[in-house]
Amino acid sequence: MDLTKKDELLKQFPLFSGLEEEHLSTLAAIAVPKRIPKKSVLFREGEEARGFYLLLKGRIKLSKVSPIGKEQILHFVQKGQSFAEAALYMNRTYPATAEALEESDLFFIPREGLSSAMSSDPGLAMNLIAHLARYLQMLTRKVEELSLMDATSRLAQHLIGNMDKVTGLVRLGAGKGQTASSLGMAVETFSRTLTKFKEEGLVKEASPGVIQVLDAEKLRNFSA
Repeated sequence: MDLTKKDELLKQFPLFSGLEEEHLSTLAAIAVPKRIPKKSVLFREGEEARGFYLLLKGRIKLSKVSPIGKEQILHFVQKGQSFAEAALYMNRTYPATAEALEESDLFFIPREGLSSAMSSDPGLAMNLIAHLARYLQMLTRKVEELSLMDATSRLAQHLIGNMDKVTGLVRLGAGKGQTASSLGMAVETFSRTLTKFKEEGLVKEASPGVIQVLDAEKLRNFSA
């Protein structure tokens, strides 16, 4: 990936959609390319939030650890998504830990540079507000899933929401254990529920770490 073509790469992110070329150039000037190896920690919960990130390649896990040491996975960041924006406007510390699940390429957008860019372009500020509103909706849905849905509904919704619309494939890139944690269930419960779906002919294991949805309509009934 050619990280020198910053303007073109920035256009791919919804956060910057509709911006004029001159404003994209301003953002490109402050964007810092980073490449981090698999299993490395980008930032830890409680560290000062000096900026946010755009994921160009790879996968990032966002998680929190409870006082008794239990990890709760909040979100898996995919290529083309941004993360850690909210920390810039709240307590100015990162509310979660970010860890690379595979080698990842990112842009780092420093807080000071972003503030300057927004003061000269109200459109950028509006884009950021809209983006944060969508992120809040996503977190609200996750709270509802964890508190109101049983394990069967949560797993069904996860498979439906992440499957390829053409092939029906769902890649468990983080492994069953971390995927189960992100859904708020024990890995045993995850495996038991997945086995139930297999026995009913709704899914099959296409290959290690890859599930194929065979009957999306019936599976969708479980997610309601």
